[in-house]
Amino acid sequence: MKRSRGNSESSSIARKLLSAFALAGVIVIAALLLYSLVNRLFLNPSVNPLRADANSPTKVEKVIQITVKNECGKSDVAMDFTYFLRKRGFDVVETANGDRFNRMHTEVVNTSGDYKNALRVAAALGVKKEHVITRVDPRSYVDVEVLIGQDYQNLKPRMGIE
Repeated sequence: MKRSRGNSESSSIARKLLSAFALAGVIVIAALLLYSLVNRLFLNPSVNPLRADANSPTKVEKVIQITVKNECGKSDVAMDFTYFLRKRGFDVVETANGDRFNRMHTEVVNTSGDYKNALRVAAALGVKKEHVITRVDPRSYVDVEVLIGQDYQNLKPRMGIE
């Protein structure tokens, strides 16, 4: 039983096509892995949820404690931010509506006096440094207060950035 030349050529072409698709698949997977690595290390590095002064004896006291307040006028935004922050290891102890509902920019407020804690929360959310303010309140039981503004769509919890 002899194989015809046409049959042999078509199987050779099929093998070459299969090899080309396999190579293309490997290249795509390698590119995705490389993008994921660059994204994780340089574009969106993880943020440490521990207090900058983490000399406290218990684990709970070492984690930055946050109050999230919705001041943008849109419902359920504070819960999205709370979930986002908790997923990253922060301790959100309160989620509530703020005093107003027309805040333009999201602010991260340093209430404990340690500015580094507020900067860590701002970095986790994607809030610019100029919107990190200090308003020390000795009666506050949290380190940082997040006041969600109408720019919430441009921040990490709503942009789907992990």
